[in-house]
Amino acid sequence: MPYTGVKERTTKRFGEVYSFLNYLTNIEPSNPLENVPIEVKIMKGLFYVHLYGAFEKSINDIIETSIILISSKNVKNNHYEKPLLSIVLSNEIKSLRDVNHKKVINNSIDIFIKTGSSDVIKLNETYFSSSLQNVWVYTLEESLSALGIELTNLETSEKVTVNELVDKRNAVAHGRDSAAEVGEKFRADILRKKMDTITTVTQKIIDLTELNFINHKYIKPTYKRLYS
Repeated sequence: MPYTGVKERTTKRFGEVYSFLNYLTNIEPSNPLENVPIEVKIMKGLFYVHLYGAFEKSINDIIETSIILISSKNVKNNHYEKPLLSIVLSNEIKSLRDVNHKKVINNSIDIFIKTGSSDVIKLNETYFSSSLQNVWVYTLEESLSALGIELTNLETSEKVTVNELVDKRNAVAHGRDSAAEVGEKFRADILRKKMDTITTVTQKIIDLTELNFINHKYIKPTYKRLYS
């Protein structure tokens, strides 16, 4: 299966986080009314950083792998579904910002001509690297949309958990809140539920991107037979 490597790497990353969470569960006082040592609070706050790191890396891995696999099909520009052209012609689109305003029209014409050409352009798998340094739900939706995928299989609660993870990771990593302040708010059993949600979201995205690739949904129906 084309995404076997992604699945194995994702399982390994999250496995490390689960190991850390199991350790936190063992050292946290079993009585909810008992005072929690400061070092345990700190570690629970750092858990968000650890979990987010695994999540961000996995999402980048999924997106980059998807682009590499699609690029390997050597699809002609005029055979792609329209959303993919934002990746195919990303360099040309970016260049519009840097050219003299007198050349914008000519460069724009060149871009539209290329969308209908039979050229085969190698896709840049790192195209989304900068935007996926903070994996909010809207950045997920934006990246997947460029691959021709609608993120329709996430529950509202899952979206809330993703955005909460990014927010709390940023709070700790950028010093807005101390690790102890973030970690004292939730017990380990609640953190486990949040982690289970994040791993479920990641698996859903793998399933979506894999189905998109296997069924050649990024190619116009008329031309799919050429790339099977």
